[in-house]
Amino acid sequence: MSKVRVHNFSISIDGYAAGPGQTLDVPLGAGGRLLHEWVFNTRAGRQMIGKAGGEEGIDDDSFAQWEVGAGAIVMGRNMFGPIRGPWGDEQWSGW
Repeated sequence: MSKVRVHNFSISIDGYAAGPGQTLDVPLGAGGRLLHEWVFNTRAGRQMIGKAGGEEGIDDDSFAQWEVGAGAIVMGRNMFGPIRGPWGDEQWSGW
């Protein structure tokens, strides 16, 4: 039996996971970084980027386990770029 787990997915109260207007220069769209700030306030999130300190608690407990038991991490195409529709002849290959 296979299982799918959605874990550490930031989403706004109105259902968005990125801000409007994604571009190569603003990959998470306008205000999109705000959705993910909680991660970098946690101890585990700060450790991930080589920094000390951070908050402990339920958010830290959850994020610290983000890859435990994961056989694969599946991300959507928009995780890797703002291109919509056919890929075309773009030389760009991701963030």
